Amino acid sequence: MFTPLSRIILLLLCAALSVVAAVFNIYSLLFIACLGSAFLLWGYFRKGSVSLALARLRAEEYKEAETIIEQTTKPERLDKKQKAYYLFVKGFIAREKDQYEEARIFLEESLNEGIRNQNDIAMALLALTDMEMVKNNKRQAEAYFVQMKGLKVKPSLMPDIRKMQEWLGV
Repeated sequence: MFTPLSRIILLLLCAALSVVAAVFNIYSLLFIACLGSAFLLWGYFRKGSVSLALARLRAEEYKEAETIIEQTTKPERLDKKQKAYYLFVKGFIAREKDQYEEARIFLEESLNEGIRNQNDIAMALLALTDMEMVKNNKRQAEAYFVQMKGLKVKPSLMPDIRKMQEWLGV
């Protein structure tokens, strides 16, 4: 949940704290500083900045989300859940830029990687449905839309779902 810059600053603080603890023979503080450093490094490689980018995306701040998600340089190292949300964010950013084919690939991969939040699954499927409607591919749009059936979604998403339902005539 940290940006790379904030991780570096915190790592430098842990390193300085470790030096001070070693000089004054405070082994418990040295152990805690080393443990904190290990946690920060683990978080960098397994979690990245995906949750920050996801928060910006949910606030519809696409530029900020893109800036943050681009700081994740090795997405293949992310754990499975973070990788799914990495692809989710990349898909919505590509969709915002009208790069529909790239967005479709990212969003389908994110669904295959295992997004667990039903509202996020519905958002991805709704975005895929919308992109297919833009391309006048009603059959594929209906296929995506039908997959949303039975998902628990937030009330804020319902107007968009109803509008899409009217457009599709489902």
